[in-house]
Amino acid sequence: MPYDAILLDMDGLMIDTEQLCAQAWRDAASELGTRIGEDTLHQLVGLSHQHCLRYLQQHSELSAHMPALALLNRQYYHQQLQHGDIPLKPGITALLDWLRQQAIPCAVGTATEGPLAQLKLQRSQLAPYFQHVVSASDVANSKPAPDIYLAAAARLQVEPARCIVLEDSVHGASAALAANMRVIIVPDIVQPPASMAKQALAVCKDLFAARALLQQLRDV
Repeated sequence: MPYDAILLDMDGLMIDTEQLCAQAWRDAASELGTRIGEDTLHQLVGLSHQHCLRYLQQHSELSAHMPALALLNRQYYHQQLQHGDIPLKPGITALLDWLRQQAIPCAVGTATEGPLAQLKLQRSQLAPYFQHVVSASDVANSKPAPDIYLAAAARLQVEPARCIVLEDSVHGASAALAANMRVIIVPDIVQPPASMAKQALAVCKDLFAARALLQQLRDV
């Protein structure tokens, strides 16, 4: 089935910031004389900052270190975003150039808060590619709820069923499916479980493969 718009996640899909975020949690924990396990970090992939805090408060031994841990994490993360490199995921520029050439409407749907999302898109020079950016600040419920992607489709004036979402995380893919959208998963840190992979339009190894699939669907 053809499509009329592409909605893209940001962290871990377009920008390699999941690694930066994970390192900020490690550095914050280290400064407090503790550590954060890799399994715990995997659970945070694709979540908004508030959802991360809620998870750590309820499901980890780090709850005793809150809110100092959260404050330090934000300091380390913002320092890197403002002064360090913002690494792009391989293939994202080629994909966005192709979408622009084809005049395919596209929007960002991110669980990041609005000001931080804009900072990342500006510093990575990806902002000009998008007609709209919908962030966690714009909706009542962030991912894995469908609100972000439903709002993005509404801003583009495209029916949800005519959108394809590109996502790297399980939480984000769940949001797309809940919005009645097709989803292509391009895993970053965590591979999707088999049950999620079966529901996806495809699981692609990288954005080059995702672009090839979108081109095939466009030619149908």
